[in-house]
Amino acid sequence: MTLGYTDGKTKIKIFLLIFGLLSISSFTVFELRKVISGPELTLNCIDDKNTDTNCNYIQSKNNIYKMSGKTKNVSDIIIGDRKIYIDIKGGFQEDILLYPGINLITIKSLDRFGKEVKKEVSIYYNSKLTMAK
Repeated sequence: MTLGYTDGKTKIKIFLLIFGLLSISSFTVFELRKVISGPELTLNCIDDKNTDTNCNYIQSKNNIYKMSGKTKNVSDIIIGDRKIYIDIKGGFQEDILLYPGINLITIKSLDRFGKEVKKEVSIYYNSKLTMAK
């Protein structure tokens, strides 16, 4: 007579139970990486020369600037005070009306858990106004 879990069926049941618990816990940790990392925001800033800049200071001769970028793990994007929409792949594009001089644009990306990423972009709009004669 032996004591404990020595028969084959009981060992298989214990193994499957431990394997199932480990699988569920590893999948949970894998999915929590999105919550832990928070929102990601990448801007595509193009100036009048059609070159990517570092998005700190942009010059424009047009009074409408196309702000675009990509996001990950984001529920809302806010440019200025307006909420904008994101496509399925996480991309966005919004036209921004510029005033003559320096325009400070604030872009916020929020996730469902309240984490926020904020970027500020300065766009200098050089308007050459001509008077009608």
